Amino acid sequence: MTTDHPDTDDSNCSCSRSTPGSRRTLLTGALALALAPLGLPAAWAATDARRARPQPGDRLAFSDGEQKGKTMALADLKVGDPPRLAYPLDPATQTVRDGSRINLLLLVRLDPKDISEKTKPHAADGVVAYSAVCTHYGCPITLLHENKHAIVCTCHGSTFDAGNNGEILVGPATRRLAILPLKAADGMPTVAAGFIGRLGPPQE
Repeated sequence: MTTDHPDTDDSNCSCSRSTPGSRRTLLTGALALALAPLGLPAAWAATDARRARPQPGDRLAFSDGEQKGKTMALADLKVGDPPRLAYPLDPATQTVRDGSRINLLLLVRLDPKDISEKTKPHAADGVVAYSAVCTHYGCPITLLHENKHAIVCTCHGSTFDAGNNGEILVGPATRRLAILPLKAADGMPTVAAGFIGRLGPPQE
């Protein structure tokens, strides 16, 4: 079994045989340890912000392609276009929450007639957002079905109804996708609330 602690057996210690050079090394290390806490909180805060789940008011940033990092606008999404992948973006700090793969989002614009009554409150001008991580095996979902309202995982074919709360249409996935409620703000899809539903594949 491994451990995070170094071997503390005194027989391996070279303290009693230290030289001026090694003493300098020890002093340098001690100084580094003393100063390290001054920078750690900021680093931890940045890491935490990147790993945090989507927050109300977050905008969305493209996760890949030529527009990677750019804030997504509702006009970027057209009915019939393939799903677009994005990460939440804190508009105050411009921090992209890409520190956790589970934050990867899928956005697609649907014809209003294809959006169910229970899904409409979570859509922004026909745009819906779901976790892009398939609930079967964790692959990213990237394909729009030919019916224009279902989304398909190309790894094993699981198909979900984007117009009806991410419900399963075809397995092998056994649970629906988590939906991320949106609202329209300044022409941009904006997070209205946290995920509704369980994220990712079942844990064994």
